[in-house]
Amino acid sequence: MPAAPFRAAFSTLVLGAVSLAGAAVVPAGGALAQTPPTFQQYPLGDRVFGSGGAIFPDYVTPSEFGVTYMIGGSGTRSALFAAGTSDYNCQQTQIPTIQVLSAPPGGKVAIQYGSFIGRGIDGGYTTRCLGQPAKGLIVSFKGKAAPGSQIALRVTYPPRGAWYDHVIPVPPR
Repeated sequence: MPAAPFRAAFSTLVLGAVSLAGAAVVPAGGALAQTPPTFQQYPLGDRVFGSGGAIFPDYVTPSEFGVTYMIGGSGTRSALFAAGTSDYNCQQTQIPTIQVLSAPPGGKVAIQYGSFIGRGIDGGYTTRCLGQPAKGLIVSFKGKAAPGSQIALRVTYPPRGAWYDHVIPVPPR
């Protein structure tokens, strides 16, 4: 009967651990899975702006970790350049910032939020989302520009603050 001494030793070990912890052992069940998380487990900021929060209620947690920095644009004056971020499921994450470093005189560079087709990446974990619609910032140009004019842009991607410079040619009218 070697199993009996093992059971006695195991039950003594478990009971000793419970008495040392000073807490009762509560088995995980259906009732515990339905209790809402505390504010320490799921902070208020994440409840509003985080994944699954009030602002992004349809966000689905990706199967793999990582963010891709996507670029695109049609090359026309209405969409010279575009930049956005996406996760492994091609869902928009955070919006990058675009700073105009130089632009041709006599024209105006506009940056606005919109949809574009991802044609390349500045960095990140996957090229899975290339060729698919993405959301982010779109750069356009209105006005006169000399032949061979260019716009220099600095794109900064959150949350790490990685930045990339791009020189975009302005097409003639």
